[in-house]
Amino acid sequence: MKKYLLSIPVAVLLFSCGGAGKKDTPADAHAQIRTMEDSVFQTLTFDRDKALALIDVYKAYATANPYDTLSAEYLFRAANVAKSMHDGEQSIKLYDRIVRDFPSWRRLPDVLYLKAFTIDSELGNKGEAEMAYRAVVSAYPDHPFAKDAYIMIQNLQYSDEELIQMFQARQDSIDAAQAQATPAR
Repeated sequence: MKKYLLSIPVAVLLFSCGGAGKKDTPADAHAQIRTMEDSVFQTLTFDRDKALALIDVYKAYATANPYDTLSAEYLFRAANVAKSMHDGEQSIKLYDRIVRDFPSWRRLPDVLYLKAFTIDSELGNKGEAEMAYRAVVSAYPDHPFAKDAYIMIQNLQYSDEELIQMFQARQDSIDAAQAQATPAR
């Protein structure tokens, strides 16, 4: 029954994007998506079922409108919602779909970086994460994410505990330098 209920918004969207009968415009589909986004993101409590339904609607829109550049944006949003639900595998599949279907999308560097970050943080696969970070550096060497990717590659060799200790030591050093530079009163 739950699976049936989640498929209702997808069916409504697909019907409105090109089903039989009165054809709604893409603007109507965008309005429906905005309404669903509001119901997911503008509440104090997280509703997993609504979030899953929203992901399905984003994907359905992209499938029904493969040449619309907004489809890439919706897939990107779907990947981010999946990541926020700690569904790294679905998030990575969505990032891969963007790369495959929208290879010239303006936010492709973001997609590649977030894919690498998701492989690292959600799946914990350091080797695959390193390759994905290197792909960012190689494909977009002048993009700000290339610098971030390079730093992430360097940090892959450390455990979370080691990174925390390194950052704490760095902060302690900064605090000590500031204390010495501040004149005593």
